[in-house]
Amino acid sequence: MKKFRDEWLSKTLEEMVGAEQVEALRAEEAQSEIDSLWQAAVSRGLVSNDGILGQLAERFHLERADLSFCQPLARDLVPEMVARRLQILPLRLSDSHLEIATANPFDLDCENKLAFATGREVHSRLASPDAIAEKLDEFYRPENVVDQLIEGMGERALITQVDEHHVEELTISAQHATERPIVRLVDLILAQGISGNASDIHIEPEQEGVAVRYRIDGVLRQSMTLPRGVGLPVISRIKIMSSMDIADRLRPQDGRARVAADGVPVDLRVSTLPAAVGEKVVIRVLDPSKTVLSLESLGLAPAETTAIQDLLANRDGVILVTGPTGSGKTTTLYSAIRHVQSEGVNIVTV
Repeated sequence: MKKFRDEWLSKTLEEMVGAEQVEALRAEEAQSEIDSLWQAAVSRGLVSNDGILGQLAERFHLERADLSFCQPLARDLVPEMVARRLQILPLRLSDSHLEIATANPFDLDCENKLAFATGREVHSRLASPDAIAEKLDEFYRPENVVDQLIEGMGERALITQVDEHHVEELTISAQHATERPIVRLVDLILAQGISGNASDIHIEPEQEGVAVRYRIDGVLRQSMTLPRGVGLPVISRIKIMSSMDIADRLRPQDGRARVAADGVPVDLRVSTLPAAVGEKVVIRVLDPSKTVLSLESLGLAPAETTAIQDLLANRDGVILVTGPTGSGKTTTLYSAIRHVQSEGVNIVTV
């Protein structure tokens, strides 16, 4: 009989479908390349992923993984090759522990290797092998996900790419910009920027395509390049979200939108600007949870903190906060406002 790498799951499966079914599954999969009992049972239709997850969570008191948000810091700490070899997905990272999603929470060898490599205690959360494999591709190789979304757009999107010289003359309608693949692609671009702590997102048409770049820690970093025919409806989708006129591509426009990232509301300030080969979009990401800090928590030297507090104690005057994009101007200003905020003070921001 075939032995699977997750033999620890056999007792649970026997309780769910019967020992005879599990033995029959072993015989049927004897020559198969599938080495996971979990995946074999699901592929044969004996059980569902949710069914196994629910049974394991109840039997072993395990917590199910939330795969909707993965910290880029966790991805940077665990290389893709290591994650695929251990068949885990790094989710969240703190100074003391690393949270991972795994289909085998009893793999102590995996935990020990990760703990040694990262210098952190490993906390395992339960997820199905299929969900982990799908999320690994999205997490480490976002360009693959973009390709899959583009493939799902159908023939209409391909028609807009036939004549590159006149593509700007095409009318990108609201219907094109609200098609499901385009909506998902825009959601992916925004989610990656917000989760990566980007201060702004740049979408800029070029001769070869449409570049998507994120400004993180003051530095612009290119993430993906979209085909020209896909970039146009993406820009239109963003303009619709920001209450702009999608028909007017010859004048600069400004707008705003509000989205929720992992349940946290995030404000987006959007501006568009006509460029040589299309329309450039810059999205400023304003996460209130990251700007409401105290002056003491900004990391300034004690003497500087004291000097700023003395300035804020004055009844009149002007304080200038200057610096490049992403240097912390907004966070500093909000911290100053929070310092002077009281019941007897009326504050107006412009």
